This record gives sequence, C-alpha cells and structure tokens, in this order.
Amino acid sequence: MAITRIVSVRPFESNLFLVCGKSCVLIDTGSGEDSAGVIREIGRVLDGRPLDAVILTHCHADHAGGLEDIVAEFSCRAYAGGDADLIRRGDAVMLGEEVIGRRLPPMEVDELRDGEIIDLGEHRLRVIDTPGHTSGSISLYDEVTKSLFSGDTLFQMGVGRTDFPTGSYEELAGSLIKLSNIEIKSLYPGHGNISEHGDRMVRYGLDMMGVRR
Repeated sequence: MAITRIVSVRPFESNLFLVCGKSCVLIDTGSGEDSAGVIREIGRVLDGRPLDAVILTHCHADHAGGLEDIVAEFSCRAYAGGDADLIRRGDAVMLGEEVIGRRLPPMEVDELRDGEIIDLGEHRLRVIDTPGHTSGSISLYDEVTKSLFSGDTLFQMGVGRTDFPTGSYEELAGSLIKLSNIEIKSLYPGHGNISEHGDRMVRYGLDMMGVRR
C-alpha cells in the first residue's frame, strides 16, 4: 500500500500522485512539459509493475497535458469525470491551453460517475463529483486511508479558483459542504503541500468562502 508524489522539475505543474495496491493508478499528469522526467520517475517507482490507469481530476492543461505521453509510454487507460467530453474534443479554451502554450490533442478517456469505486486492493478510491473549479471536477476519496485527492477543489489553506470557463463559486461551496460530511485525514491537493489535517482544511475552505455549515 503506497501513495507517492511524482515530482516534476517544471514550476507551476500540478501535483501527480501514484497510488499502488494490487493495481496502480496515476492521478493527474502535469502539463506534459516535463513528460520525460515524469515518466522516468513513474517507472522508477513502479519498478517493473504496470501502470493500470490514469485518472484526471479535471480538464485543465496543467493537469491533463501529459496524458498523451504517459498513455503512450505505459499503454494504460485514461479516465476523467464530467470533463471527459472536453478532453475527448481537445477543447482549447476549456482546457486552458493558453496558460501553458501547448496544444493538447483530443484524447480518448472514459467517464467516471459519482460514487464509482476504483478498487486497487489495498486502496479503494471513491469518485466524488466536486464541481466548482470546473463543472466536471472530481475528487477521489480513499476509503482505506481516509485520504482525499482533491485536484483544484481544495488545497492546504485554500480553495480552487472559479473564474475559469465552467467554474462556479456556488458549486464550489456546495462541493466543500459535501466534503465536510466525510472523514478526511490526509489531503493530497492538485497544487501545493500535502496536509495531514484534511478535515481542518475543508473547514478552513468553507470559512474562506463565508459558507455557514
């Protein structure tokens, strides 16, 4: 049972987390600007094991830009939540390609539904729809370790922006209220530091947004 942060040398990359039990999945891919280094590090951690899947927390290019390279290298399947169709279409505006200056090709991804379980053996990742940063953002909750992979919904001492296309302040607030009903020990966010006080970070996020619980 292991959760490993894959570190990129590029600034402003999304966090990438490799979660391994009997099977292994990668959560988010970075922008693709450092795919060679990311792939080397993933291979080192896997040490001959297959990468079974990539799961994208949302469609933005800093999280999804490396998908093509990683799928090609590891021959794995790719999944996303409600943003899946945008990724399949390669929608430049919705993917935020102008931020990284790199064209993302349309990529085939399967859509995950709220409540689905990805059973890795020692980890059980439950898909939670958490719209707000984008309309199709998801978080992944490990029912075994009580860890939350929150993408850009929630950070250590912060919450995601809602001023990008399909973002919504009201939906983000609703997503945080939903997360406040789950016991969260460790928080693995899409950017910044990991927190061992997940519940506290949810409460802080709600307070930042002025949401009464």
